[in-house]
Amino acid sequence: MRETRVGREKEHFWVIGLNAGNEISYIELVSLGSISAAIIKPLEVFNLAARKKSPKIVLVHNHPSGGLEPSLEDKVITNRLVEGGKILEIEVLDHLIITEESYFSFAENDLLSSN
Repeated sequence: MRETRVGREKEHFWVIGLNAGNEISYIELVSLGSISAAIIKPLEVFNLAARKKSPKIVLVHNHPSGGLEPSLEDKVITNRLVEGGKILEIEVLDHLIITEESYFSFAENDLLSSN
């Protein structure tokens, strides 16, 4: 809500890094996209987590359209990041899609690959 209306009309993708006690270590904007997509690179997602030695992350992105249903692309990148996290020993706890009214949780809807 801190962003201007214009800024909220673009997709944003954040990573929230957590320590071993599930306390937030950082929140980082890793991609600012267009009104319908943000380009997500695994290197950018895991970069700060690796440098800060955060063993867990939560992925968050918005849907400016207001829809909460994950797209096929959302599901594909989530599975890719979960698999990449396994290699790096950084657990992806959840991927949240947020709107100004609500959210969708991949974990709550059993859409994360099993760890």
